[in-house]
Amino acid sequence: MPENNNNQRLSATDFTPMDSEAGKRQLPLSPGLIALLVLATMALAIMLYLFAARAVIFQSDPDNAQIDIDGLSFNIGDNYLLLTGDYRITASAPGYYPLTQTISVSDQATQDLKLQLQPLPGNLNVSSDLSDISASIDGQPAAMVPGIIEGISRGAHQFEFSKYRYFPLQQEIDIAGLGTTQSIDITLLPAWGQMQFSSEPVGADLYIDGRLIGKTPLTTEVLETGSDLRLQLSGYKTFEQQVSVKAGTSADHPPIKLIVSDGKLKINSSPTGANITIDNQFKGTTPIELSMAPFKKYRIELFLEGYLKATRSARLEPEASTDIAVALRPNIGNIQLTVSPADAQILVDNRLQGIGSRTLSLNAKPHTLTVQKPGYQPKSLTVTPRPDHEQALIIKLLTIEQAYWASRPPTVTSPVGTTLKLFRPDQTFTLGAPRRQPGRRANEAERNVGLQRPFYLASKEISNVQFRRWQEHSSGAIKGRSLDMNNQPAVKLSWEQAALFCNWLSRQEGLPLFYQIADGIVSGFNWDAHGYRLPTEAEWAWAAKIDNKGKARVFPWANDLYPPQQVTDNYADQSASRFLSFTLANYNDGFPVATDIGSFKPNSKGLYNMSGNVSEWVNDYYDVRPHRGEPKIDPKGPATGSRHVIRGASWALGSRTELRLSYRDAGADGRLDVGFRIARYVDRPGAKP
Repeated sequence: MPENNNNQRLSATDFTPMDSEAGKRQLPLSPGLIALLVLATMALAIMLYLFAARAVIFQSDPDNAQIDIDGLSFNIGDNYLLLTGDYRITASAPGYYPLTQTISVSDQATQDLKLQLQPLPGNLNVSSDLSDISASIDGQPAAMVPGIIEGISRGAHQFEFSKYRYFPLQQEIDIAGLGTTQSIDITLLPAWGQMQFSSEPVGADLYIDGRLIGKTPLTTEVLETGSDLRLQLSGYKTFEQQVSVKAGTSADHPPIKLIVSDGKLKINSSPTGANITIDNQFKGTTPIELSMAPFKKYRIELFLEGYLKATRSARLEPEASTDIAVALRPNIGNIQLTVSPADAQILVDNRLQGIGSRTLSLNAKPHTLTVQKPGYQPKSLTVTPRPDHEQALIIKLLTIEQAYWASRPPTVTSPVGTTLKLFRPDQTFTLGAPRRQPGRRANEAERNVGLQRPFYLASKEISNVQFRRWQEHSSGAIKGRSLDMNNQPAVKLSWEQAALFCNWLSRQEGLPLFYQIADGIVSGFNWDAHGYRLPTEAEWAWAAKIDNKGKARVFPWANDLYPPQQVTDNYADQSASRFLSFTLANYNDGFPVATDIGSFKPNSKGLYNMSGNVSEWVNDYYDVRPHRGEPKIDPKGPATGSRHVIRGASWALGSRTELRLSYRDAGADGRLDVGFRIARYVDRPGAKP
């Protein structure tokens, strides 16, 4: 191979292989093109921002405030272009507190926002020839000047500068604020003059406005605005007065005559609480401390109820204390006390004196005397012994039960004027009648019962006028004979009406209702209540046929003979023979129908018409079952039923069967010869001791 004359060799860099696509080349981007693309992108972003942004106009006070916004924003004059959302802004201006707050930009095209910056307070530099001047601003203490008073709010303020012995200076100053300091120079004018003081005696300590100046006589400064003068000298009363003298002048105060000091008088007594008079003038009660004029003798008297009067005298020295202690002597009286039971305790003013009857020696004043014993009602009373006379006193205690019944009235009066008598039977007896008793009916089966719960029972039946106090009612008539006169017994009324009338009476007195009502009718009984009610059959039977000796009577008259030999009550007599199928032969009570309540003589218990005039509703449901076991105490009758018991004869009845005190009938609706009388318990169960 021929040699290259230039001795050149081919290197690896001298050969560049071609791409697989022969003849293809890449043109590089020029810097101008890249800049153009960037500008286009930015222009597009700005256009999009301007399209989405909202204009916010800030109105600031002051108007030169610098506003900074955290986040992307464009400022064009007073307008800021912001996207919707929350921004934290800061506004600042010289002389104002910076304002920082968060704003919310809404979808509105334009929003106006006000920014109110608070001005900084100002300072006041006060100069004066005097020191220790008190400064106040708008009536509030501020600082001591000369010096700078800092932090004064912008605006007009009322300043006052004051110093003892100088007239105060008041001045209104307009504080510019904005952190600036203003200066003023003040001058206070002297407010004192000279005053000469003298006293009798001389040598008194003289104080002006609480500061000791010296001893009298002397001349000292006194304020025109007034100074407090005080003179003190041992053995004399302190002299106090307010004095003044015109500033820059002199004056003489009139001579001051000091008054000798009071003496102290302390009075005590045993016992304490005694009334005190000094020279016949009341001064109070012991113990007491008094200030009295010296060099004088006083007469002192002490009085205490139950004690003898004590008299003392005293002479006082200036500023000296005199003590008087008096042991009062009791003024004694005797009370001869006899008590029953014999072992009762005796207490006087809650202090035990002993057991049983005794003579009490007590101060002649009111005392609380108490006699007591367990199981008895204690008795207390006020006694006042008399020293010149021995008193005798007898006290008999009642048992708790005796005291209980002593507090219960023997009679009560209903709201319609009916008198009810108190009964305390506490005995057993038999309801019904023996089988062999002539006239006995099958519904009179014997039942052993007992009554223990005390009750009140009306002495008379309820009259028409009394019943009509509750509701309008007519008792009707028969064969032209009226049963509707005011004082005739209310008849032709159902058991239900009688029970509802009892509840009405209870409401008038505020008593608990005996009858339970549902839908306007009686649905049950409240046996715990002591409101008005109808008597139970046992109560009615006991009141009608058991005499005061506990014996059961067959008829209401004195013997067991039938017919009655004398007029006893209003029965079916000869005067009613024209309209009654059966009447008593040879018996004429003068009343063909019901007569006035309370007619004829009462029975042995003081109850009227228990055997005649009208038959009476009682509370019990009707049944005929006998009971021969242990007596049922305070029986209430069956729990349910369709009819109620009717007891007693009437103006329409006269047979042997009907006039017996054991006669009983039943019904629910009213009859022309059936009325009622009322009853009530004394108290709720368990109230009796």
